[in-house]
Amino acid sequence: MGATRRPAPTVKDFRLFELERIAAAALAGAPQCLKGLRVDIERLILEKHQLRIEAFHDLKRRWDTYAFIDTTAKVVFVDAELMDSDRLEKKYRFTLAEELAHFLIHQPVFSHCRTVEDRLALEKQFDDLTRDRLESNARALASALLIPKATIELRVEELARKLVDEQRHILVEELIAVIGRDYDVNFNAAKHRLRNLGYRRRLDLDLQ
Repeated sequence: MGATRRPAPTVKDFRLFELERIAAAALAGAPQCLKGLRVDIERLILEKHQLRIEAFHDLKRRWDTYAFIDTTAKVVFVDAELMDSDRLEKKYRFTLAEELAHFLIHQPVFSHCRTVEDRLALEKQFDDLTRDRLESNARALASALLIPKATIELRVEELARKLVDEQRHILVEELIAVIGRDYDVNFNAAKHRLRNLGYRRRLDLDLQ
């Protein structure tokens, strides 16, 4: 007789204000992980949260994923090629932040996953809505970790006064590009962070 399949765990849908609080707590007490506006996500993972980061050869090629976390052993496995590529450094940083996010909010979900096969098998049990919720929450928290609310709001205010055209309209793409450089994230990550912080309404920015 085959083993009984464990039912898929419930995946909570976190509100943005909850994720902001979790990000602030995850960054608290770790000033050594901040270099100007840039968050040293590797150091935050290793020192503040006591996780290991290990290279996993051919992870992307064999399983079509860049990383996964063993929440029990507290190890983040990352595709070795992603770790070694200077060209993909921003993607590497965001990937690490996503796995830290899963550790912070999805430990009960992944508590029985020891291998990448376990992780992928679990995700196959979820319907599309649940899978989207799992990943969208992790991405939103990753953005909040890499672009902390404590510093981004003052920086946006400063840039919004400077980056304007002749009619005093904010140059949105230039603003997003500067935020990306300041926080060492790609353009889309910076744009989504501003969207999650409500800048479409707060400054009437076009963040589509």
